Amino acid sequence: MKRNGVALGLGLVLVAAVSALLVGYVTWDGGDSEPPVETEEIQPLAGTGALSPRIALFGDTITARVDVVIDREVVDPEHVTVVWSPSPWTQVRAPQREVRIAGQTAYLSTSYALRCLTSPCVPIRETEQFQFRPARVTYEAPVEETPSRLSVDVAWPVLVVHTRITNADVPQRDALAAPWRADFVSLPLVSYRAAPGLVLGLVLALAATLIAVAALVTYRIWPRREPPPEPEPPPRPVATLLEQALALLEAPAAANGAADWRR
Repeated sequence: MKRNGVALGLGLVLVAAVSALLVGYVTWDGGDSEPPVETEEIQPLAGTGALSPRIALFGDTITARVDVVIDREVVDPEHVTVVWSPSPWTQVRAPQREVRIAGQTAYLSTSYALRCLTSPCVPIRETEQFQFRPARVTYEAPVEETPSRLSVDVAWPVLVVHTRITNADVPQRDALAAPWRADFVSLPLVSYRAAPGLVLGLVLALAATLIAVAALVTYRIWPRREPPPEPEPPPRPVATLLEQALALLEAPAAANGAADWRR
């Protein structure tokens, strides 16, 4: 019995040793293997948003610019669009788009001129921070060899707006006056979609055409005066029997038997 217990103990020790060796062999990497490297999917474009200036007074005009770096091997710059709504700020002019090419890289810049003169932009305190909604950059790129429409959001930095009224101006301000002042010097020049001279010429030409058409229609539908009818010729007088006989006698003999008729 004692020998059987010793043999059983040795067997358990041997099994434990073999198990430890197996676990060590499985978990041992030899010290030469490198840890797995996490690979991130490289985007074919990247965008950033910038404000100039980032600190402005109420009523000032600021410039918001979206800069996009594009890999031309994957994305065509002509298929990249920037969609953004700066509400409650309004655009002073249409967005300006500029594309520059440098090798296999394209640089797309979209600029917005913004101004806000409404109450949502009035600073409640002397300084107010305003955060714009992100701009969305959409582009076409192959996904599993299939062209797809993708998008990337571009965040904006915080805009700091200062009031134009200081604490010293508050006692001197009229209570019924507006609590802000606008700088009209920075307003852009008046612009037109079409030249005023060209528009005036087109309007005059259109007016002349309408007058000519109206005159032609009036001439066609105006009732015309018909000439008076010619008088009917008087009836031919009826010859008497004596006049008929004299006419028959005076007529030359044109056929046989005419002499008998004269008699």
